[in-house]
Amino acid sequence: MTAASDDVLCEIDGTVARVTINRPANRNSVLPATCVRVYEALRTVEANRDVRVLVLRGAGKDFCCGADIRETDGSASHDPVDPRDNHKLYDVTVLLHEMRAVTVAAVRGGCAGAGFGWAAACDFRVAATDVRFNTAFLDVGVAGDMALPWSLPRLLGAGKARDLAFFPRKIEGREALEIGLVERLFDAETFEAELEAFVARLAGSAPLAMAALKSHFVEGERMGLASYVTLEAQRHGALFATEDRAEAFRAYIEKRPAQFRGR
Repeated sequence: MTAASDDVLCEIDGTVARVTINRPANRNSVLPATCVRVYEALRTVEANRDVRVLVLRGAGKDFCCGADIRETDGSASHDPVDPRDNHKLYDVTVLLHEMRAVTVAAVRGGCAGAGFGWAAACDFRVAATDVRFNTAFLDVGVAGDMALPWSLPRLLGAGKARDLAFFPRKIEGREALEIGLVERLFDAETFEAELEAFVARLAGSAPLAMAALKSHFVEGERMGLASYVTLEAQRHGALFATEDRAEAFRAYIEKRPAQFRGR
């Protein structure tokens, strides 16, 4: 299934969904209405219970270089947003972080501002060696959005996150890997094939267990240890009773790939 607007593409192919920011001539910089359409695409993905993995990426050479400041002056836009949809501008990060599917930011080229915030909200960041991250917010006189001050300390630690935010600069591929900003770094020439292999491995995991594991990480961020352990134990018992768990055990003993059915 494929749905599309001019600037945001959404494709669902079985267990994998791909949402693409489609403004390559503008380095995939976004207008407020673009953010709304990204949100709506993610909601479409979230409503499809077959999807196990969501890949967020940009068309062409860049991921997303933040707000399109050439077309948006902070008070008006040629592509206005209905005031009732204002919350959607910022809830993209919530969906990327909390939706049932595992979210993967496929990052190459420029990734700055809002794009950086979206990438940081994902479960994984898979990058090409040509990537260039930059918080960029102070350079354009704003304090930041898309929850980057929430996400970045959880990835890098409080001090390093502040350093990148208060002193904007380009963070290229090797440094991004070394500081823990990305989980995988692939050569630009082999990036697409490596990305597909990474996504395929995730999508082939036991779907009930993978959804529960993601929920464990999300809920663990806001729970005390004792409450979390209680929740974990309850889910462990429920998963142990599933057909997928029994199939996984049999496959392990028989030394063959498991065939998961999501039940």
